[in-house]
Amino acid sequence: MQKDQRLLDLAALLLKAAEPVSWREIQEQFPEDYGGKGEAAIRKFERDKADLLELGIPVRYASGDEDLPAGYLIDRDEFYLPDLKLPPEDLALLYLAGSAALATGTFPYARDLAHALNKLSFAARAPGASEAAAFAARRLGEGDGPGPAVGPIVEELSRAIALKKRVHLAYLGAERREQTERDVDPYGLFQRGGAWFLVGWCHLRRDLRTFHVSRIESLTVNPSAPRTPDFQPRKDFSLADHATREAWEYSVHAPVRCKVRLEPPVSAEVLASFGPRARVREDGAATLVEVDATNGEGLLRHVLALGDGAELLAPKALRDRARAVLEQLAEELA
Repeated sequence: MQKDQRLLDLAALLLKAAEPVSWREIQEQFPEDYGGKGEAAIRKFERDKADLLELGIPVRYASGDEDLPAGYLIDRDEFYLPDLKLPPEDLALLYLAGSAALATGTFPYARDLAHALNKLSFAARAPGASEAAAFAARRLGEGDGPGPAVGPIVEELSRAIALKKRVHLAYLGAERREQTERDVDPYGLFQRGGAWFLVGWCHLRRDLRTFHVSRIESLTVNPSAPRTPDFQPRKDFSLADHATREAWEYSVHAPVRCKVRLEPPVSAEVLASFGPRARVREDGAATLVEVDATNGEGLLRHVLALGDGAELLAPKALRDRARAVLEQLAEELA
């Protein structure tokens, strides 16, 4: 029997059973696969259990008691999701977020998300649900969309994170545009501003680093012992903390105090773009913003994007770098 069919049949057997199924009964139902008397049959069954667990189907052994015999079962409380009951405004937000994720063209589980939106639209009959599901279907029909090279990398990283497998990647640095080879323990992925980022322990730098996925030029997941974790994330790690950091707060170098001068009028949106940890004070008619940057290039790009209404005052090295970038741009446009 093919493996996929065997897994489906095993799951169906355990789900239909009214009580735990003994090992002998399983062997009788699958004589060609588990019918042997040696350790090979047991190891094969254990591998299949692990594969089912990876698919979200938890098979566990019940030791039995006066009411039930010992055997294997699928815990229905863990397998079946509870009914989703959300008010219309929450459903609308859910569909909007799901559709936006599909629109990027790089979401690693786009097909699953599209099916989920479609199912929810039928279950909830919420305003806008059918339109969102139709949009999801159109996005799937359009292929990968922008950034086709990123999607497969995000998908590979997602699997590596779930299985806690180390990855080897060739990464193109933002500042020097030099490629480096790195071994990374991938802790988590997040998306921000339409771009994907990987957070993990970099063995080259011996520290947590944030990587722009679009600059990963090649990726290899450790093939040895595929079901054995290569690492455990640090206990103090929080993906949310990294996902809410500004670009200049990614760990690249030691912290540097930076000052930016904003010429009036300064909108609330511009001030908010420097994040909640920025220190703001008035300087005559202008506004001074101070941030502690551990990625100067990230702050440089942000300030330059604000145009002539923003001036990088300190540190001098970063100010000189900004001047060099602007002079190069002027030469190219001349």
